[in-house]
Amino acid sequence: MLRKLLVGIVSFIVLDGLWLGTLMNGFYRKHLGPMAMTTADGALAPIWAATIPVYVLMALGLAVFVLPRSAIRSPAGAARYGAIFGWILFGVYDFTNYSTLRHYSLVFAMVDTAWGGVSCAVTAVVMQAFGTSRS
Repeated sequence: MLRKLLVGIVSFIVLDGLWLGTLMNGFYRKHLGPMAMTTADGALAPIWAATIPVYVLMALGLAVFVLPRSAIRSPAGAARYGAIFGWILFGVYDFTNYSTLRHYSLVFAMVDTAWGGVSCAVTAVVMQAFGTSRS
């Protein structure tokens, strides 16, 4: 289980690094505006002490609720159930924020929820493939 969690955490860090740090950095800065933690030059700057538990909890959720399902015997099954888990997880977060925060946009909530599905699908596949000891 520990190996699976570590693989999941690393996967989430790499994926978010690419997504938030490179591919969608401007989109997130634009839509989060003054709510976002940023550096002096405007780059996103999360509080890592708060970010690490997020990755741990998401990897734990995949390990406990997704990967043990009997229907998951293939990478496609892991991806499918991982995506559903991610859509639910990110959807609750994003649509709660959309319903309660003044400047949280619907477009942002939809894009971020979709990203949650993709990142959890990919991480579930990676955890399934590399998270088990090959003894």
